[in-house]
Amino acid sequence: MQTSDISDSLTYITDEPNVDHLRHAYEQTINELEPYFDLCRDSYDNRRNYWNGKTRDHRKHGADAFPFEGASDMEAHVIDERITRLVALLMSALNRSSVTAFPVEVGDIPRSKLVSSFLKWMISSGYINRFSQEMELGCNYLLERGILITHVGWQREDRKFLQSLDLSQIAQIAPTIARAIQQGDADDSIIELIESSFEGTTKKRAKQAIKDLRKNGTAELPIVRRAVNAPDVRTLAPDHDFFLPPYVTDPQRAPYCFWRSYYTPQELELKVTTDGWNADFVQEMIEKYRGVDVQSIEKEQEGQRSNLISDYGYETEDLVELIYGYQRLIDPEDGSEGIYYTVFHRLFSGNTEAPAFAIHELLNGYEDYPIVVTKLSEDSKRLYDTMTTPDLLRGIQNQVKVERDSRIDRNSLSTLPPILHPVGQAPTDYGPARMIPYRRKGDLTFGPTPPPPTGSVEIEQTLQDQADRLMGLDPSPLSQLKQQFLVNKFLKHSSEVIKLAYKCYQRFGPDSTFFRVTGSPDAQVFGKGDPNENFDVTISYDVLNTNPETQEKKLAQIQALTQLDRNGRINVDSLLEVIANSVDPVLADKVLQPAQDAQEQVVKQVTDDLAKIFAGIEMPARPNGAQIAMQVLQQYVSQEDVAARLQNDPAFQARLQKYQAQYTFQMQQAQNAQIGRIGTEPAQMGEVMTQTM
Repeated sequence: MQTSDISDSLTYITDEPNVDHLRHAYEQTINELEPYFDLCRDSYDNRRNYWNGKTRDHRKHGADAFPFEGASDMEAHVIDERITRLVALLMSALNRSSVTAFPVEVGDIPRSKLVSSFLKWMISSGYINRFSQEMELGCNYLLERGILITHVGWQREDRKFLQSLDLSQIAQIAPTIARAIQQGDADDSIIELIESSFEGTTKKRAKQAIKDLRKNGTAELPIVRRAVNAPDVRTLAPDHDFFLPPYVTDPQRAPYCFWRSYYTPQELELKVTTDGWNADFVQEMIEKYRGVDVQSIEKEQEGQRSNLISDYGYETEDLVELIYGYQRLIDPEDGSEGIYYTVFHRLFSGNTEAPAFAIHELLNGYEDYPIVVTKLSEDSKRLYDTMTTPDLLRGIQNQVKVERDSRIDRNSLSTLPPILHPVGQAPTDYGPARMIPYRRKGDLTFGPTPPPPTGSVEIEQTLQDQADRLMGLDPSPLSQLKQQFLVNKFLKHSSEVIKLAYKCYQRFGPDSTFFRVTGSPDAQVFGKGDPNENFDVTISYDVLNTNPETQEKKLAQIQALTQLDRNGRINVDSLLEVIANSVDPVLADKVLQPAQDAQEQVVKQVTDDLAKIFAGIEMPARPNGAQIAMQVLQQYVSQEDVAARLQNDPAFQARLQKYQAQYTFQMQQAQNAQIGRIGTEPAQMGEVMTQTM
């Protein structure tokens, strides 16, 4: 195989993919990534405290047991404890963060708030299936293996379910079929009606259905139901699932990349109808490659790896391993780029019965690979040159284990010291209240024990503190910076995932979902939009908000800042939203309503109150919206019928004055601060209205 031939097939668009070249590129990539895989295996073992010779009772046994048979061999979860704490921090930041879509162009400003609301709904509603679980898995991969890879696509799955239907039920779905059967029409015409009304029905099943309906009054027919039609977000293990060439610095510039996935025979059969996979290829996989050479997918058991169970919980003998090969290819005619994907098996080159691939298609509308990639440490340009948390803490964890084992062994020797006895006269029994014979005094005695350990507990504590400092988990200001840095990195990754999921929705999702969520009926202005429109999606969170005292101080400072606002630069509505989100963003979304809706609500409430006051009912002022209420009142008293009644009905005037006086008091309270800012008292709207009355 010539290198130039391989290069051409992996560079230019062709009618059909050269699967042999893709397989070669895949195998080469896997082989060259072996050093990184070794790093991940070590990190995996270190976090879970796996080592050779580990026993269930956490004791040392055999000829190599040191310092004695049955000595302590305890676990020390220094690494796992820190990773778990950081995962909790990152997920808390994601769950409590504020998601915002900022417009890139001026024309996008009216849509930005609607898009922001839709993005929040995508996350909170479960529209992105298993989003929280996948991002939690991503946190673990990022910290444990140094790389986080998230694949974002669209899953549309129409599934057929057999259902037993009687003639009346069939009549509700397709009245023509029921009528044709009742009238005794020819079977050929009824078969055509069944095939057109029940998608996916074969002639054989249609004939059987006619026979069963005439004999039993019921028949089994397939009903097509849309099981899934939503964004598909998956976190992929960087050492098991998704692979890029080892020289890559920017994943989106890679000429190719590979996603290794696993399917049951049932899932493969569905791919034929749902995704257009080649049926002959699928049958070849099921018959000859089921459970063959299934790699990765490791289950850790008693400190030893075993290739038994996949991430999906199936026995590997039930699975078929397939490779998605993604390529950035160029049209040799005009230089156009395209992202293509090819599904193949790494051991199958095709034969007379089946092609070498399940599907080969252009990812229509995609300018980049459908992945988001983040490194834990940007200390090298190459993607796979990265640090992992177990790398940093491995030595500390090992030393903590040594200190603990030493203390346990010392205590064991102190509790049950070795017994000195004459040669050939070992005691036959030993324990509390035992009667042990001896020939002469001093035959049996305890042997010496090691002195108490000096400073072992302090040494371990020093090591634990060092581990906290390294991971930014101690109470120092520097640790807060480290936490914020890590949170920002993870939230940046999450924002890119959400942005890509939204673009997938724009490409494949129904418009009705956007209208239903945003509540906007105007499809011309507020439709789901074109995937080419661009928003800067940000997810922000301050780690200091995890401390209630710090959060309270920040809110007090913001409140004090309003006293210095002499020119009205502070947007009160925005400030209210910020404060509410800092308390709880989820509750804020439920409690806060848009400013326009709030104004309309106040106007309606005050209008209703005024109608009751006019009818002779005394009404108290509402607790909020004084400024808007005073505007409504001013317009109300200017009406001719109201002004005439005010002149002739003292009781009505008293009720109205009492109602407006309460709002005047609210306004006065709000304006006290303004008086101090501008140095003079503004005119009171209540005074103007009183003069009118």
